[in-house]
Amino acid sequence: MANYYLYILSSRHHRYLCIGVTSDLVAGIGNQGMIVRRRWAKKVLQKLVYIETIDCVEEAVAREIKLKCAPRNQINKLVEIVNSGWDSISVRELVAAGFSRS
Repeated sequence: MANYYLYILSSRHHRYLCIGVTSDLVAGIGNQGMIVRRRWAKKVLQKLVYIETIDCVEEAVAREIKLKCAPRNQINKLVEIVNSGWDSISVRELVAAGFSRS
């Protein structure tokens, strides 16, 4: 059975967040982050601050939609439960710790 990963990427000062789902940590999230265009500027979301493993793709997508519709303070609380300092989580460390690569 494949694993799917719900992730939250953050900008440096946590102003912008990106919530997504991937089946491959390294290819899906990468080590370089994402660039999001917002109004006339690019925002670099380079910090992986939250990750959750889900077994079924339908559940993963449903969870992603639920979080995208959630108020910002609820998402902040979710991140702070597991990562109180909003520290960047290394994808390489996750793979080394037992998260599968694909």
